[in-house]
Amino acid sequence: MSQPELIIFAKQPVPGEAKTRLLPEYSPERAAEIAAFLIRATVELAVSAWPGDVALHAWPDVDHPLFQELAREFHIRLTPQAGGDLGARMLSALREGVERHGCAAVMGCDVPHCDADILDQANGWLARGNNVLGPTEDGGYYFIGLQEARPELFEDMPWGSNQVLSMTLARAEELGMEFDLLAKLRDIDTGRDLWLIAQKYEPLKKFL
Repeated sequence: MSQPELIIFAKQPVPGEAKTRLLPEYSPERAAEIAAFLIRATVELAVSAWPGDVALHAWPDVDHPLFQELAREFHIRLTPQAGGDLGARMLSALREGVERHGCAAVMGCDVPHCDADILDQANGWLARGNNVLGPTEDGGYYFIGLQEARPELFEDMPWGSNQVLSMTLARAEELGMEFDLLAKLRDIDTGRDLWLIAQKYEPLKKFL
């Protein structure tokens, strides 16, 4: 079996659309700048720490200059996310990844401070045939890796709520699936998140 594929999910960093929970502490332009930084940092982390293929799945399309630049610079596959809500888009990406590589993972762009060792651990677990979840402190997850993309894990899910992790684990149990859990991380949504993470993750301090 080939190495698991890591799929980075990114939303184009457009003022007024990106990182809106940073408003009004930050201007729409500054929030978009932070979003662009997080996307680049996540791609750099993934390319340096993930042994297998890395892909960038962009929303709503691949036209943003940052996406084009990252694909060229890091030689990664760039593709638009499928239609539908976040769950439908992740399910579609994971199905494609599993088809290509036997197993695949999706990671968001809100945890650039994720340690390379965490990604290494996730890769190892996936390669051994396990399913993997990376929980966030707000009740969601920053990473999901699957051997089989089951729609039950993604349909009718209250995305953005603090129920996502618990509901995912409950549904997995109903399906007879088990997840190995990675270290819990705080993801960057609000100004407070940004400030707290910047205390440990130096590159973010320029935005304080």
